[in-house]
Amino acid sequence: MAGSKLKVKARKPDKAHEGKRTGKHLTDQLEEKYIGTATEVFSRISAKESEIRSKVSAERARAERLVEDAKGEAAALRRKATLEDIGRDTYDGIIAETRAEIENIERSTSEEISRVEKIGAARLGKAVELIVNAVLKTGEPD
Repeated sequence: MAGSKLKVKARKPDKAHEGKRTGKHLTDQLEEKYIGTATEVFSRISAKESEIRSKVSAERARAERLVEDAKGEAAALRRKATLEDIGRDTYDGIIAETRAEIENIERSTSEEISRVEKIGAARLGKAVELIVNAVLKTGEPD
């Protein structure tokens, strides 16, 4: 073999598939892509969740304010209705007292008139006699 013309082909090192990237397997590439996408999707979901939470909190606060406002308005209406009832009761009481006082005055006045008429009727004869005597005496010569 010495001096033989047969050449031994040197072995070429195994090349990776030509035309394809070297170093990373396809599943690794897909995994990186989807993990990146999953992380991105997760961050979007988290951001949207935070946004929704803030909107829910704002709406909850607004609803609580509306409830408090409604409670205040209801209390004001109750106070107003109570004051109107008290005012109406007071007015009715004053009117009733006034009517009772008017009835007492009318009764006492009619009693006084009756008493004066009776006394006047009893004294009428004496009064007429006094007037007649006075007129007769002034007409007599002295």
